[in-house]
Formats: sequence, structure tokens, C-alpha cells
Amino acid sequence: MEKKSPHLRNIETIGEFDLIRRIKKNAESACLIDPSVLLGIGDDAAAILPSPGNVLLVTTDILLERTHFDLAYASFFCIGYKALSVNLSDIAAMGGTPRFYLVSLGLTGKESLRDIDSIYCGMKASGEETGIHLIGGNTAYSQAGLFISITLLGEVPKEEIVTRSGARVGDSIYVTGTLGDSSAGLETLKKRMRKGSFRALPFKHLMPKARWREGRLLAKHQIPSAMIDLSDGLSSDLAHVTNQSGVGAHLVCKDIPLSATLKRYAKSVGSNPYDYALHGGEEYELLFCVPEENRKKLERLILNEAIEARCIGNIIPKRNGLLVKGIDGGTYKLKPLGYDHFKKSESIQAFRLTQ
Repeated sequence: MEKKSPHLRNIETIGEFDLIRRIKKNAESACLIDPSVLLGIGDDAAAILPSPGNVLLVTTDILLERTHFDLAYASFFCIGYKALSVNLSDIAAMGGTPRFYLVSLGLTGKESLRDIDSIYCGMKASGEETGIHLIGGNTAYSQAGLFISITLLGEVPKEEIVTRSGARVGDSIYVTGTLGDSSAGLETLKKRMRKGSFRALPFKHLMPKARWREGRLLAKHQIPSAMIDLSDGLSSDLAHVTNQSGVGAHLVCKDIPLSATLKRYAKSVGSNPYDYALHGGEEYELLFCVPEENRKKLERLILNEAIEARCIGNIIPKRNGLLVKGIDGGTYKLKPLGYDHFKKSESIQAFRLTQ
């Protein structure tokens, strides 16, 4: 019988503890690189020394097979990349610097060792610019499909931390990047569409880039009054900010930044691109509110190309709720229709603007 390549073996051939040793061997030794790591992978818990004067930020997120990804179109590398990116995005939204992470893997036994290595390679690529270190985690057998859960630690000076609850009437609302590409990309993947000239859309969905540099820059200059990452969709995440801040919001549809690719795609399938931008999730761009006295500081950063951001509306009194000025010039109530894990999802086309 032909012997299998060692790269194609699965976890059953080596067992859990050899897998952990393999992960430790393939990961950089955080203890050797970062003096604040006293104990890394291999003990019952990691031990780290927080940086003086900073507060610790802790976030966790999970990616589940058939809920957050489909192996029919997502590679193991992409799964690892996205798993870390979504956590990095949470730290970015608080204005923090990512430092360390732990990974819990639920494996079905069908994955080869090469597949598992690819997951960790994806995470390493996602965090490459941050200098972040893997310091521990867990592995387990899963009967319900592959899952990956990450706990990420970051830090930020206490006086620079940004929350969702600081928006005030009169603040301007900004977003980074362009919106709608990720949800349109997921649509192309589900439809098994040939990517062609739309290939940038699924890439944005499968390998989102966390805006941690932008979040840290904004916090360092103490520009935002409130900030959130766009994971559930613009309409829903804006509602999170307004609810926690006790305010309302008014968006101007024509000011929402759209990519040329999204516009071409929407036209080709007869959809409204603003539906994707308003209600499509998993963007991982930043939405932040800026008081009038801080706008000049932000505009200088934009002019100097230190950050890419665009004003899309303003904060209004709570009694007015969420409003959007459509591209037809009319003003409409904006209903949050972004992703909710435990509610039956409404169609992305449920809120339509006249074109």
C-alpha cells in the first residue's frame, strides 16, 4: 500500500498532544520575542506582564462551519485569516493595540495536518503587521463541524479608550474604506458565480483587513467620541451606537462610499448597491463619530493620507430616530436590517432606495 505523505495525514495519526506540540513548534516563541510574555504555549495558562499605564482590552469571537464559513468556497488559510481579523477589528474599534491571542479549535477529524497548518498560517498572515503573538489555546473534537474561537488581548492608554456610548448631537459620522463589498462577495460565492471582474468582492468577504492602524491613530489623536467596527452592517451597527449613546442619526446615502466593483456588480444583477452598503455585514471597516472641534484634526489626517475616511451623516436628537436621505432626495426612516444570529433574517432588499 502506498504510504501517505506526512503533510496529508490527519489528526488521528498523531493525536491531540502531538498536534499541540506541532502547533507550538510552528508558532513563533512569544517568550523569546516579547519580554512581557513570561509563559507562552505549553503550560496550564499563559502569563504576561501588562504595559505600564495601559488598560487591558479583551475580546473573543467564534467562526462556525455553515454559519460563518463554508468549506465549499473558503480555504483553511482564509478561515484562519478571517478568524483573527474579526478579533483584531474589535480591538481597533476601541482604539487599542493588539498584543496576544489564544486559539481554540474544534476539529472534525477530517482535516489533514496540512489543513490545520493552513489555518494557523492564515492567522499569522492576518496579524503579521501587528506584531501580535500566539500564546496558547485548546483543541477538541467536534461532531457539529469545524469551529475556531479566538480570544485576543490588546491594550490602550486609559485616557485614549473609545467606546460606543460617547456620541453627542452635532457629531459628524465617518466610515473608513468602502461599504457593501463583503455582502455582495458572499452573494457571488453562494451563487457560485464566476468571479471575472468582480473578484475583489469575495476577497473582501473571505479575507477582511482589520483597520487596527486607523483605530489606533484616531484614538491617539483623541478624535472620535464613539467608534464601532462594522460587523453586523451599517444600519445595525449605527443603531448600536445610537442606542448606547442615547441619540439619533441622519445618514446621506450619496455620501456612503461604494467601490466601482460593487456598482458594476449591482447593476449586472439588478440590485441597488446601497442595499449592500446599508445592511450587508462583515465589512470590518470602522464607523466613528467626530465632534465639531475635532474635525479639523481628522481632515488633516485624511488630507495627508494617514487615514481613508468619509463623512456620511451626523448625530441628531434621539427623538428623531435613525433617518437616511435617499438618492432621490427624500428622507426615510432607517430600519436596522443587518445580521442577527438569533432572529430570522430579513432580505437585504427590504429597504430599497429609488435609483
